[in-house]
Amino acid sequence: MIERKELHRLVDELPEEMLPRMEDFFRHLFDEEELELNDEIKKEVNEARERIKDGGYVTLDELKKEIKDV
Repeated sequence: MIERKELHRLVDELPEEMLPRMEDFFRHLFDEEELELNDEIKKEVNEARERIKDGGYVTLDELKKEIKDV
């Protein structure tokens, strides 16, 4: 499991142009009630939570690539 200091370091390394997307991401993590999710997205979120419980994860490099592709 990642330590808080490591997460802070990773956030500090993000390019400035990515910060608004990451802000949205973090805000949504803490305020799911405001999200209007369709059934497909809800299914994906639940599947992701199960992968996390099973020890699945995405590396920072994979996340950066995925964000660039959006």
